Amino acid sequence: MEHKKLSIEHDLNLIEKTLDDKDMRYIVLFLYVIRNDLFKDFSNQQLIESYERILILDDIYKNNIEQFWKRDFIEIAIDLGLFKNIRNFQDYNQKDDDFIIKLGEETVTLEKNILMVPDDLLFLMIHKKFKNINRRDFNLALTKLKALKCEKENIIHPFIFQIDEHDYTISDDLYYILDQYGNLYQAIKIEITIQGFEKRFIEIRDSIRDMIAIFDPLLISKPVIQKVHDAIQNEKQIIPFLKDEKIKLPDKFNTDKVDKNNEIYRSWNKKLHSLLVMNDQLHDLEKQLNGIKSIYSGKNKKNSYLQFIEKVSFNEESIVNNIQETLIALREEAIRIKSDISDFTKKDLKLLNLDYERLIIMSNED
Repeated sequence: MEHKKLSIEHDLNLIEKTLDDKDMRYIVLFLYVIRNDLFKDFSNQQLIESYERILILDDIYKNNIEQFWKRDFIEIAIDLGLFKNIRNFQDYNQKDDDFIIKLGEETVTLEKNILMVPDDLLFLMIHKKFKNINRRDFNLALTKLKALKCEKENIIHPFIFQIDEHDYTISDDLYYILDQYGNLYQAIKIEITIQGFEKRFIEIRDSIRDMIAIFDPLLISKPVIQKVHDAIQNEKQIIPFLKDEKIKLPDKFNTDKVDKNNEIYRSWNKKLHSLLVMNDQLHDLEKQLNGIKSIYSGKNKKNSYLQFIEKVSFNEESIVNNIQETLIALREEAIRIKSDISDFTKKDLKLLNLDYERLIIMSNED
């Protein structure tokens, strides 16, 4: 049988490779979610009519939204970023009934069961959730998705269609293939949760490393971070261990002539050690976080994103429970470390480091 339409039988590898590309993935997934989760694949005519009744209003008040739209539709619309001046559902609930809702000059429209999403709005929806997506890569991904070359035949498979100058829709063939794999919206939400934790984690990690760099930038280089980890694992004193491992540290780490009972030295040494230990703890957390991400992304990923969607949808191998439990444990540990570093300030560490360097000079002179 001649192969013309996109199918799992012939094009599974093409679909998997496309969804493994984050720029193309989010375009496809968001177009799918808008059609499937927001508009229920056009199966509810009353829902469509209630949506279109809002679009014809000159000014859209909150009480208009409440009158015509159901609660679950409002929640998804807000989560996707359909309202320009509402941050989240909590923000929406706090608004008065006469608050004017802004949909933007261009918004999602439907015509004869064809979903039309403006490219500007689609980008803003994706970027709201995934800050690492930029407009240049988004535009390039749009172009690619309109004409993907079949791997089996000399034909083109459009994953999306451009309608008019700026509107886009997902192809029916791709939509119904993806629909077989389960809950795409849940997969997106889990990825957003993982990225949200990663963002907070990076903020804590960078804060600690900025403080360590005050003592010396070499201490936050990858080779030294690994050596510090080795020292802690082997219950060795960190700085002497680094020297034994031929790490060339500045002269101020040569403490032979320093009075170890000196208050400045004791404070300097204690705070440096604490920061190095906390950085090592975060290094371990990062490995666990990367382990979660490797379920669906990275060079050593365990599943294609399509497989990830399927496993998440049916909680295969308790994947959802395991991700949630691991993230909760990592979050608790990150919060503890963040609490520990609250006693440190860059200003105090800089002053302490200056005092210590003066102490080193005086000790060497003696």
